Amino acid sequence: PAGGRAQVNQVVAHPSQPLTITASDDRAIRYLDNRTGHDCSLMLCHLCPLTCVTCVTSPVSPVSPHLCHLCHDCSLRLWHLSDHTCVQELPAHRRKHHEAVLAVAFHPRRALSASAGADALAKVFV
Repeated sequence: PAGGRAQVNQVVAHPSQPLTITASDDRAIRYLDNRTGHDCSLMLCHLCPLTCVTCVTSPVSPVSPHLCHLCHDCSLRLWHLSDHTCVQELPAHRRKHHEAVLAVAFHPRRALSASAGADALAKVFV
């Protein structure tokens, strides 16, 4: 993305707005305006590289989408997209070979999520 020189590890599209969201090795989440291609916001939210980012919609957040991102500090964090505040933090996995949480998925209609880690575990959160 514009302004960033670090490796981008994941790119997602916002479900209802013209935004692209990236997670990268420089610990930044960047919001890019799809109409202009320029950064419209930047969040530094971890102390280590980000591995994954996803937009979470209902039923977890029926009114406004949330952003979930993972990194090698072993945590999974859920952020409110519009005001950039951390809503929840979960210690999800143990560190192994300098990596920790690698992926996350959310059920489209139920309050279920699952994460996968370098510790060879898949965890389901209810």
